Amino acid sequence: MESLSRRRLTAALAARQLLLERARLSPAEAIRHLTPLQGQHPPAPFIALAARLEGFSRAALERDLDARAVVKTTIMRQTLHVADAGDYPAYAQLVRQTRLRALRKKWRLDEEKLTAELHEWLSEPRRNTEIRERVATYDGVPDDPYQPVLLARTLLPLVQLPPAGFYDDTRRQTLFVVDPRPLPDLADASALVLRRYLEAFGPAQRRDVAAWAGAAQTDFAWDRVETVSYRDDAGRVLIDLPGRPLPPESTPLPPRFLSHWDQPLLAYQDRERIMPPDLAPLQLTLSGSPTVLVDGRVAASWSLHHERGGVRIEIEPHVEIPRAAHAAIREEAERTARVCEPDAERVEIAGL
Repeated sequence: MESLSRRRLTAALAARQLLLERARLSPAEAIRHLTPLQGQHPPAPFIALAARLEGFSRAALERDLDARAVVKTTIMRQTLHVADAGDYPAYAQLVRQTRLRALRKKWRLDEEKLTAELHEWLSEPRRNTEIRERVATYDGVPDDPYQPVLLARTLLPLVQLPPAGFYDDTRRQTLFVVDPRPLPDLADASALVLRRYLEAFGPAQRRDVAAWAGAAQTDFAWDRVETVSYRDDAGRVLIDLPGRPLPPESTPLPPRFLSHWDQPLLAYQDRERIMPPDLAPLQLTLSGSPTVLVDGRVAASWSLHHERGGVRIEIEPHVEIPRAAHAAIREEAERTARVCEPDAERVEIAGL
């Protein structure tokens, strides 16, 4: 079994995540390839795509959201993401399994009747307050402000209607509706999610796939997907799809500005391929601080500050950054700022 060094795994991740060379894809096509993008912070998917796509604009993603080619929804780990609409039912089916098991242990509900009635009712847009009030009327639902909403999201694939997902979305009264596509069989759903994960993050351990999805390993139909195996430096078995990119460890990896909770930072239990172990105490994956990759791994955090007529990107290095990389990092910083604030009269870069 071939062994892959940490540097080679880092290069593979950069290639799979479109961080080696920017691609010319629509936002929906990119999200299908990259897997659903974290959307807890509304601008985050825009920043993530700007790092990966040539010619990307904020308007392009908002058009795909308006056309429902991309949907914003609560999905992996019960957090907000933007997902490719065609793939969304598979993710929804897989990630709800853990919650369904917990629900069936705790509550005695007529699940079939409740699902059918809520499906019809939620074919029309509803606010969270309306969902909470409606679901709370059913016998057996706990008198709790969050549990009725969680129950509805578990039984049904609920998505948010635009302008939810837009860059400047600050509304408090988001509208929810049931996604019209039927949920696939669990085995089919898990096979699709596994293929998407390995395309975007492979090679990886089985436990990485399950933890990233917030699912149990037993929820996956592992035998439905053809895979090949490798070992990492610690001797752990990694699986991957056959014939996928594994660039040499000498591959030059350009600096990139990642978004808040960018998916590569959350895709593995052992994050050494993208996060130097010395940075673990900073807990960047919990804080969601947007990060800067240098040579394929996190080297700094960055933040955007608005000033009269312009913006300032503040870079906070966490490791020593070679001076030879400064010019490319500053160029990438300005590119990111122009996506975040296309009308800014000037961009200032500080900290490097």
